[in-house]
Amino acid sequence: MSKIPRAATVMLLRDIEGEPQVFLVRRTAKSAFAPDVYVFPGGTVDLADTLPALHARIDGTAARETGALFRETRSDALPTDVEHPGPLERASIVAAALRELFEESGILMAFPRDDAATPPSAQQREDWRAALRSGRASFLDILEKGDLVGSGSSLALFSHWVTPPGEPRRYDTYFFMAIAPPKQDASADRSETHDGRWISAREALAEYRRGTFNLVYPTVKHLERLLDCEDNSIAMRLALTKPIVTIQPTTHPDRGFVMPDQLENVW
Repeated sequence: MSKIPRAATVMLLRDIEGEPQVFLVRRTAKSAFAPDVYVFPGGTVDLADTLPALHARIDGTAARETGALFRETRSDALPTDVEHPGPLERASIVAAALRELFEESGILMAFPRDDAATPPSAQQREDWRAALRSGRASFLDILEKGDLVGSGSSLALFSHWVTPPGEPRRYDTYFFMAIAPPKQDASADRSETHDGRWISAREALAEYRRGTFNLVYPTVKHLERLLDCEDNSIAMRLALTKPIVTIQPTTHPDRGFVMPDQLENVW
């Protein structure tokens, strides 16, 4: 098991006017991590995410499937205090990605177990989201109550980043990509996050460089990777075919986090 907390983050995409947009949420000023900064929806893997009963409710979590999803091509880049996740840990990371996406964006990547059943309404999803955020229900409870199957197969692993040593909070984070369902609206949770915003990578980076849009380094680097993607299909193809290289930035006294030179063009 990794010696630092594992986390899952989802780059949620939609196509608008021929250009992919990504959903970002702004963390509150009181947030322990990245206060007042726009980030992709995500968070740490919780104990409840590790339950086999939950994994049984999520497709794409079998050992063979997650083994293909978590392809790792550069083990030499793995920090000494991080280990490759095993089958149970991989399934738990997928579960955390779906749960955090629902909590922080309101997007429920799940479908009825019965093909003939009606998907949950917007009000049902909002009620379940409130119950999840308040602790009155777990993600497993919600899937069982709605007789739903979590759509782990809708996630494409994009990258693996590890916070460098010396930082007050370190995370072993897996970044996923997913396409937003057409009949669901994303919104911030108004608790840990606010100001949910759909924005293109081009616009986000332009505002960031003007100093009007706060972003953390990993978000900037991921947005840069999306600049050449003309639509969602190209972005997903990139996610499904690119190598997965573990990135642990170095810390520069003047520039903050910096991508290691040998990894800049290969991750």
